[in-house]
Amino acid sequence: MISSIKKFFGIKEKPTLNPAIFNHPLAEKTAWHPKARGGSNFKTRILKEVSSSELHYKGSSWSLFFSLVFIIMPIIFIVVFLGSDVFGSDNGFKYSSFLFLLFPAVGCYLLFTHLRPIVFDKRIGYFYKSFKKPVNSLHHTKNKNHIKLDTIEALQIIPEYVRTKNSSYTSYELNFVFEDGLRYNVVDHANYETIRKDAKTISDFLGVPYWDAVRLYAYTPVNERQDLDKPYSSTGRFRDM
Repeated sequence: MISSIKKFFGIKEKPTLNPAIFNHPLAEKTAWHPKARGGSNFKTRILKEVSSSELHYKGSSWSLFFSLVFIIMPIIFIVVFLGSDVFGSDNGFKYSSFLFLLFPAVGCYLLFTHLRPIVFDKRIGYFYKSFKKPVNSLHHTKNKNHIKLDTIEALQIIPEYVRTKNSSYTSYELNFVFEDGLRYNVVDHANYETIRKDAKTISDFLGVPYWDAVRLYAYTPVNERQDLDKPYSSTGRFRDM
């Protein structure tokens, strides 16, 4: 019924992706809709290779600028309107209170996400998106953002059309895919070429494939997972540290 109505009004339906094109059973097991709705319309993260055993995502200069704008904006507003009658009215007081509470809170959250480490570390066998490292001495810290590298079976790039009140753009997710088909979002922004290059770097780093739903392309890493250095066991899986 819905398809007939769309056809009558000339509305083209978006073709459904067939995961069989990636020629991998796990690709057909996982979901192909966006994992994290929304996404930034600018590049938020830059992947850096710190060493052969460590990759870091650093916040981009644009994400830092965007965070600081929200924090500084209330101060600018007060300086500009300090001598006017705006602050003398009840509405002016409400507006200034709103700015002091909302904008700095948003700015601090954005600054927190900008500064929060996103790290792939083979030495401890973990990926973490957290200020706290997964391994402290001989004990593991439990956190939803602490992921063992050996549980990551593949990477996935998914586009999402984002429409806002004043603009629209396409954002691209880079996700982990696990053995059970579940996913975890790593980064999400509008610079596709950066996302694609990051996926290749991480794919070669981990020795797992990545599947690109934009170009309908599957990439096989240079090295299989068991060929990567430590801390692998004879079974080709990471040992518990």
